[in-house]
Amino acid sequence: MEQGMEIVASRKTALLLGATGMVGRELLEQLLQHGAYRRIIAPTRRRLHLDHKKLDNPLINFDNLDRYREIFRCQDIFIALGTTIKKAGSEEAFRRVDYEYVVHAAGLAQKAGANQCLVVSSAGANSESSFLYSRTKGEMEESITSLDFWSVHIFRPGVLVGKREELRLTEKLAAGLTRAIRSVSPTLLGDYNPTDADVLAKHMIDAAQTIAPGVHFHGAGSLIAG
Repeated sequence: MEQGMEIVASRKTALLLGATGMVGRELLEQLLQHGAYRRIIAPTRRRLHLDHKKLDNPLINFDNLDRYREIFRCQDIFIALGTTIKKAGSEEAFRRVDYEYVVHAAGLAQKAGANQCLVVSSAGANSESSFLYSRTKGEMEESITSLDFWSVHIFRPGVLVGKREELRLTEKLAAGLTRAIRSVSPTLLGDYNPTDADVLAKHMIDAAQTIAPGVHFHGAGSLIAG
């Protein structure tokens, strides 16, 4: 197939990690409705309150991913795992989720035959950053891109906007401020523009249907509705 062609109907299996988060919930809803996928594997710690003929929802312990190698047999792996230091409880626990879980899962999927990895990172990701969050995201990106996937898509959204189970006041304030700035000058913030979770999910799924080998980075400036 030529690069740039699009997969619009198939029988693919997608593996989704992070289905209970803001972006993950949007991804799950859209993947279940997409014609390219016949099966969506969405492992979680607790059962999802959702019944769908395409959905497989195994319960797992993310600290022991090697025990669940069978669930990593897929064509496309979508990773929307992420937390905060405050929620995780420590810097070590934060890194476990945002780096170790992500990279370990991607590695297991690649070894099981997955062709594509689509992962949520963050604006400002940089492995040499003095800030733990940005540094961890940058290190995660470098580890993911070193894996032998046919295609890798890394998404770097700005402040995420959408429905959260928990309220993050600082993010709500930041999103309000950046939206106000964008209304005055849409291009001023560039890749630090706020990103709508449902729009991000759509871009991720659309990217998985394009025939585009190699590593691709998607900044917030490109993650807009349209």
